[in-house]
Amino acid sequence: MALTQQQIENIQIDYGIVFVNYGEEGKAQLGPTRGGGEFVATATIRDIEYDGSKGKTKGMQVVDDITAQLNVTQLNTSMDTLKMALPFAKYEDAGKLSVGSDSVGIIPDIAYLKNITMFAKTIKGEYKKITLYNALSENGLTLAAAPKSEGTIALNVYAHWDAIDDTKNLFEIEDVERIE
Repeated sequence: MALTQQQIENIQIDYGIVFVNYGEEGKAQLGPTRGGGEFVATATIRDIEYDGSKGKTKGMQVVDDITAQLNVTQLNTSMDTLKMALPFAKYEDAGKLSVGSDSVGIIPDIAYLKNITMFAKTIKGEYKKITLYNALSENGLTLAAAPKSEGTIALNVYAHWDAIDDTKNLFEIEDVERIE
């Protein structure tokens, strides 16, 4: 089977380049990373069951919910990265994070990133731009210090629907020529 030139040009290669608040005030490149980034989008699809059904039936399925996440292993152990991993923590300008009784309860809007965006390069030299909105890391923090090794922080950042405006996109994937 022969491939088309377009199929070849759309092969994604190399690691992902990740930004927080891309295109917004406070834009910052996340890095360095290890193992690039991984984007995962899933939907819960419910089959409408009816008497006489032979199984999955076109037109008889409902999307109940959609989730999207970006998984990135971070080598940067700055306080900003730690704050991303612990969105419920209190961050003080003196380079200190603290978690106390006031960390329990509703996560404030300010803890959510406006977006997290990954650029994945293709053979053509262009990029797949994947943007998750209202992004928040929810997996907590594990930071190990080991000899002859680097500490890593696993960020599993989820996109969140906007409760005030549910017409806003959860995530977007687009082709772009370059990273600006």
